[in-house]
Amino acid sequence: MLGFLKKALESKVYGLDHAVLNVQLPPQSMWMNMGYWKDTQSFPEACKALLDQVLQAGLAAERAQSVRVLDVGCGCGDQSVHIASLRKDAFFTTTTAASQYGFSTSVEASEATLRRQSNGDDSSKPLFDTYVGITLLPSQAQVAQQRMCLHQEQNNDGDRVSAEIFCADGADPSSWTGELHNSISSLVDTSLDPNTSTWLLALDTMYHFKPSRLPILHYAHNTLHASFMAFDLLLADNASWWQRLKMKLICWVTGSPFTNFLTREEYVRLLVAAGYDPSRIEIKDISRHVFPGITDFLDRRLQEGQLYGIKLGKFRGAKSVFGWWAKSGIVRGVVVVARR
Repeated sequence: MLGFLKKALESKVYGLDHAVLNVQLPPQSMWMNMGYWKDTQSFPEACKALLDQVLQAGLAAERAQSVRVLDVGCGCGDQSVHIASLRKDAFFTTTTAASQYGFSTSVEASEATLRRQSNGDDSSKPLFDTYVGITLLPSQAQVAQQRMCLHQEQNNDGDRVSAEIFCADGADPSSWTGELHNSISSLVDTSLDPNTSTWLLALDTMYHFKPSRLPILHYAHNTLHASFMAFDLLLADNASWWQRLKMKLICWVTGSPFTNFLTREEYVRLLVAAGYDPSRIEIKDISRHVFPGITDFLDRRLQEGQLYGIKLGKFRGAKSVFGWWAKSGIVRGVVVVARR
């Protein structure tokens, strides 16, 4: 008995469990999306790349001098800080033509680029003039607010974004009150200015919205007069009854409404029901750069965690689901743009 206890204690003392004591806290990043893995194996870089895919698709043809964004589902603020740090000159230099992202706006993009170049000093200004972020969980909102405050304090030597982050339900605009309501009202008041454009951004979040995406999309189009850009999930057109049943089980476990998993045609109809012109809706499938990459990353991370005694069991289910999506094609990861 004493020998067993001695062995157990030695295992604790001389094992690798103390690896967790060497993990940097607070972590440098708290990104959480599926990522765009075409040119990286780094989780933070993949998450940032997915956001950039959406921004580039939506804003390549942007003509307005003043651009505002309402970001529903901003998480712990990494995407908020990234958006606030973007400058017009650097962003539109990397976005050489919208057509490379599969969106048919290359002529508009070229015209918009020429207009921006003619504005001279405007090119060095922030990409967005106003940023309003919303996240559902109080703990995430607190971290996001702290990160944004720190970013603003460290970047106070020139033009900077007017940025606010709130704890609220992005799926239910009717529930927005207090300071959030006031901030949104200021966006509404100037939403019809011809030199101003407003965007609703939803990065890897809308399939969670209860009861559906429609309330926020309807609000964005009809109250904010906003265009829409997102990374979202679609259900494959050829999904079998068995695959649909399996997806229903996954949705039940994760708390996501199965009714949010629409086919491409159903998704377009939803946007049209919200008020968007079907001729100005574009959907680009980027699944091959999303699901295999996040599956491989989670597999590596689970193995690394096991070696060092770090428990990551909650992500095993996610790895299995993403792997199934990657192999079966039952779920498609898409960039969506609907212009006002």
